[in-house]
Amino acid sequence: MKKTLGIILKIFLVCLVVAYIGLLFTEYFRYQRNEPMLIVLKEEIKNYDDGHVYIYYGLGYKSISYERRSIYGKQFGHLFIKVKDEI
Repeated sequence: MKKTLGIILKIFLVCLVVAYIGLLFTEYFRYQRNEPMLIVLKEEIKNYDDGHVYIYYGLGYKSISYERRSIYGKQFGHLFIKVKDEI
């Protein structure tokens, strides 16, 4: 009984990891095509004198869109990437 429970738990964890990696790839490819993220847990807008920065938080990743005169572009990465203030 313990062996089957252990095997079922391992299979469940592997399926969970594969599903998470699939979600990361899906979100990244949507980011590349300028489509909105599927899962947004939190959204922030930082206002500056020359524009705005939009920050979208997902499940362990973050997307940042810069719409400023001094910085224009986008970033996709882990939760700990910082917002660029100035270049």
